[in-house]
Amino acid sequence: MKNIKITVLLLCGMVLLPGCSLPDGNRGLAELPPAASAYTQRFDSDSGEALIDYNGRTYSFFGTIRNKMSNSSARECIGYLENDENTHLYTLSEDPLDNYIMMKNTTGFMEQATFYRATDTKQKDIFTPEYIESLGYECWGSSGIHYEEAEACIGIICEAPDIREILYTAESDGKFIAKGGTRYANCKELKRGDLFMIEIIEERLKDKVDTSGPFNVTMQFKVITVDGEEKEVNGVFTHDMMLGGYLRGLEIRYDENSGYYLYLNY
Repeated sequence: MKNIKITVLLLCGMVLLPGCSLPDGNRGLAELPPAASAYTQRFDSDSGEALIDYNGRTYSFFGTIRNKMSNSSARECIGYLENDENTHLYTLSEDPLDNYIMMKNTTGFMEQATFYRATDTKQKDIFTPEYIESLGYECWGSSGIHYEEAEACIGIICEAPDIREILYTAESDGKFIAKGGTRYANCKELKRGDLFMIEIIEERLKDKVDTSGPFNVTMQFKVITVDGEEKEVNGVFTHDMMLGGYLRGLEIRYDENSGYYLYLNY
């Protein structure tokens, strides 16, 4: 498979780059599940750390948002903070190993999210979504933050009006590998002809596909209109990809009969 290299002037809302920081308040955040679990935030009097236990691991307060992130980056709402059902805890779409969890109060429009990091990653250089800003707490010492990951990149061009955000889910041989969204940081309508990048990182593929060679990627799309409506995009994109590969030619178009639909321009 031939890899194409191209200079991209506009990279908005990548999987690993900041999207829009909770632009519509809490719209689009994963919902609190029925019979949700309550989690206790406790404080270690010796170290001064704020701690939360989840799924057999202990998490310590680590940092906050660097600039912006997309609501779609909150993969799953795992529960709420004890004695405060409006403060929810989330896992992250870009963090498949759950090295981080996010905490956010959902009652306020501008409430800032905070992040907790698994304490078993101390002194380790781990992958960290770029929207997480370390606040440099002493308890973390020299624990590394690693952003570079091998990825397969898919370029998608907006050729339709009235779109504010493009949402996607990706599978490989029937196994879920990624979901996310792409849009401008200012949340304005996407300009026709603009190119956006979707990155499927290596971490999402571990134990699911053989990454030593080509692997199949199947993607389905939705769009969020400028009025906030969610619309299906007709058509399914499927193609063989490789880590380090780049594919361009996918477009989202619109007509009155078909609505929003995928078009392969290659």
